Amino acid sequence: MSRTNDILVIGDVMLDQYVSGSTDRLSPEAPVPVVKIDSQFSVLGGAANVANNLAALGANVSLLGVVGRDDNARIVNELLEAKGIANQLLDEDIFTTVKTRVISRNQQMVRVDREEVFSDEDAFVNHLSGVLSFFQGSAIIVSDYAKGVCSPGAMKVILTWATNNDVKVLIDPKGTDWSKYEGAFLIKPNVKELEELFNTSIENTNSEIAQFGKEIRSRYNIEHVLITRSEEGMTHIHDEILHVKSRKVDIYDLSGAGDTVIAVLVFLIQQGEDISIAINKANQAGSYVITKPNTYAISNTELNSLN
Repeated sequence: MSRTNDILVIGDVMLDQYVSGSTDRLSPEAPVPVVKIDSQFSVLGGAANVANNLAALGANVSLLGVVGRDDNARIVNELLEAKGIANQLLDEDIFTTVKTRVISRNQQMVRVDREEVFSDEDAFVNHLSGVLSFFQGSAIIVSDYAKGVCSPGAMKVILTWATNNDVKVLIDPKGTDWSKYEGAFLIKPNVKELEELFNTSIENTNSEIAQFGKEIRSRYNIEHVLITRSEEGMTHIHDEILHVKSRKVDIYDLSGAGDTVIAVLVFLIQQGEDISIAINKANQAGSYVITKPNTYAISNTELNSLN
C-alpha cells in the first residue's frame, strides 16, 4: 500500500497554562511574592506540543493520547481543533495533565503541576489498535513523558504494527526501561536521560557521548540515535558519528525545545530531506524556539529563514 506523508503523534498530552502579572510586595502570610494576575492563557504541551509544531510547519498530523473528562480536556480539544490537528484522544476518568507557570517581570516564579499517571493499559491499547488500523501515514512519533501512555504493552503494539507496515517510529524517551523501544527507527534522548538510563554521570564530551550512543544503538537495535546536548549541540550515531554544534543564543524559555527538534526532524525526513541536513535544521530550530517566551511552535516560514 502506498503511504501518505501524514504523521501520527502518540504520547502524554499536556496543557501548558501561563498566569502572568505584576509583583510589588511580599505576602504577609509567608516570605513569598504576591502576584497580581493580569492575564492567563493556555497552549498545547507534551505530546500535543509536538503535534502543534508539526501543524505549524504544515504537516497533516493526528494526536493520540489520553485526557480526563474535565475543563482542561475541553481546552485541549478546542486548541487541537483551532490548530487543525486530528483528534484521536481517549478520554478517561483521570486529571488532564496541566503545568501552570506563574510569570512576573518575565521570570517564572513557580510551576504548579496537576497530573495523574494513567494505568489502564488495556483501554489504551484497544483504542490505539483501532487508530492504527486506519492510519495511512509513514511516520509515528512517540513522545514519552512517563505519564503512563507509552507503556511496554502500547509500545509493543506500535512497533509491531510499524514493522509490518513499513512505518518509521521515532521516539522521545523517558525513564530507564528502554527495552520497550527496541527496533525503533530513531531515538532522541538528552544527556540527563542518558545519565538516568546508564545510572552514571556524563561529562558531555564528544567521545563519551558517541560511546553511549553506540551502546544504545547496539543494545536496543535502533537504527539512529540522536543525542541532544544543550549548549554542546547534538550528536547523531549511525554508521558514522556526526557532531552538530549549537549556536549561542539568548535563552528566554527552554520549555518545549525537544518537542520542536523531533517535530522538525520528522517533518523534513517526510519531505525527503537527507537525515544529516534534517538534523542540522532541527538543531537550529531548537536553538530558535528557546529565544521565544512560553512553549513555542515554529512555523514553516521561520524554519526556512534559519541558516
